[in-house]
Amino acid sequence: MAGLTLDTGALLAAERNDRAFWAFFKEASEREVVPVIPAPVLAQAWRGPRQARLAQVVKACFVESLD
Repeated sequence: MAGLTLDTGALLAAERNDRAFWAFFKEASEREVVPVIPAPVLAQAWRGPRQARLAQVVKACFVESLD
């Protein structure tokens, strides 16, 4: 894994506690890869403050601003 950019589908998979996503995310973490989330992607997936799983993913990622 040279680089990793998460899309809206990945964020929604995290939110619904998809096992395949979490296994992939764990492997990326073990390889010390910092995933990137483009800001528009986060805006599509974020629905409110009660998304604990999504917040956990966002904390471990770099959110790339839209410039």
